[in-house]
Amino acid sequence: MPKIDMDAARARLDEIDTELRSIDTEAGEERLSDDQQTRWDALEAEQTEVREDVAAEEARAAAEVRRAEHRARWGSVQVAPTKPNGFDLDDAMRMRGDELIDRAKAAIDDTYSRKAPEAVAEVLRKLDTIGNDDLARHVLVYGSPAYRSAFAATMLAAGSNRAAILSQEEADAMRASLSLTSANGGYVLPTLLDPTLIHTGTATRNPIRSIARVEQGTQDKWNGVTVGNVTTAWKAEGSAFTDGSPTMGGVQVDAAMLTAYVTGSYEIFADSNLLNQLPGLIGEAVDFAEMTAFVLGSGSNAPYGIVTAVSGTAGSLVTVTTRGTFSSASSADTLAMFNALPVRYEQSSTWVMNKATYLTMAQQVIGTTGVRVVDITNRDMVLDSPVVRASDMPSATTSGNILAVLGDFSQYIIYDRIGMNVEFVQNVVDGNGVPTGQRGLLAYKRVGANVSDVNAFRLLKA
Repeated sequence: MPKIDMDAARARLDEIDTELRSIDTEAGEERLSDDQQTRWDALEAEQTEVREDVAAEEARAAAEVRRAEHRARWGSVQVAPTKPNGFDLDDAMRMRGDELIDRAKAAIDDTYSRKAPEAVAEVLRKLDTIGNDDLARHVLVYGSPAYRSAFAATMLAAGSNRAAILSQEEADAMRASLSLTSANGGYVLPTLLDPTLIHTGTATRNPIRSIARVEQGTQDKWNGVTVGNVTTAWKAEGSAFTDGSPTMGGVQVDAAMLTAYVTGSYEIFADSNLLNQLPGLIGEAVDFAEMTAFVLGSGSNAPYGIVTAVSGTAGSLVTVTTRGTFSSASSADTLAMFNALPVRYEQSSTWVMNKATYLTMAQQVIGTTGVRVVDITNRDMVLDSPVVRASDMPSATTSGNILAVLGDFSQYIIYDRIGMNVEFVQNVVDGNGVPTGQRGLLAYKRVGANVSDVNAFRLLKA
């Protein structure tokens, strides 16, 4: 018998189960129609056949292992070693440091590189750059094929209000995941579905995330060190050196909780593939929420938005000449903003503004010859610095609004606590505690942001 694709077979069993449930729900208390009965019989026959194929494949694989073990007992018989399972947690949990990280990289690369090369490349990059045991264990626990299939089966079963039927391998993977799951419970998204792991500058619509310094970790806070400039000095022969040590400081970024809650009727969860789409939909919703937070976030149970973090420093504000006015005649204000940025950050600065503000700047002219600001360099640049458009930046020139940010965004730190959890609410109730005939799915992640050097930014204030 040819070898079958076990993942595809298990997925087909889930599809058959969903369709049978749909036919039963549609018929209700009535007998099945002739068409329904014909389809029911065909599905049950296919279900039996697929289950037999799965059982046969599992038995064949187990028999191969036993035969290899038996032959290995005879010294005269050389048995080629079987390739170890990269996701073998019993083995991996005894590892530390580079050995554990290398195991996680090899397991992910060998298993998924052909199916999802971009996501795999990003996970490998994070394993290299973050390089700690907690991340490597996270990747191994939540990245295994067994956990992926167990997660899918659990979500589908929860949507139909039934218990998930898991193979022994899937049950073991789900049980192992409990050792890393936060105290709040829930199920962690599998590694290659997790936006905290595979978000990249090009994969997100979030403009600030694409230019900021992004760090990942497994703790509730990120702690970093800031370093000022080294001071140089000329000296005379035989005179003492001048101490030029830079000023050292610290920056801490707290990971706030961002949540998403989705409800749907019993029928939607039972009759559609909504659950398969939810990770992507949740990731998109999280992306849009972060867009606003990284611009205007209060810093209280939320990230510090760049405007919030900098606007409290008077020396970082450049106020327009005529309050409440910024127009095509305001080129002097644009130049003042550019000139206010410290020299240290001139070559690495980026503008962030609403598209309306950019269009206004694009019409501004400098000097008697009427050279436009944007023509001094090229499109999407203003005075040699690139422009990133953020719709959450104010567009109205109302007095007091922050119209643009200019600065070095490597000094704006976004911290993702790796891991995004999802939980099922089996029965949604109204204000009186009466069930509404809906189920709920909630997701949550931890993310924070803060500025490491306020002096790296200037804000244009209307």
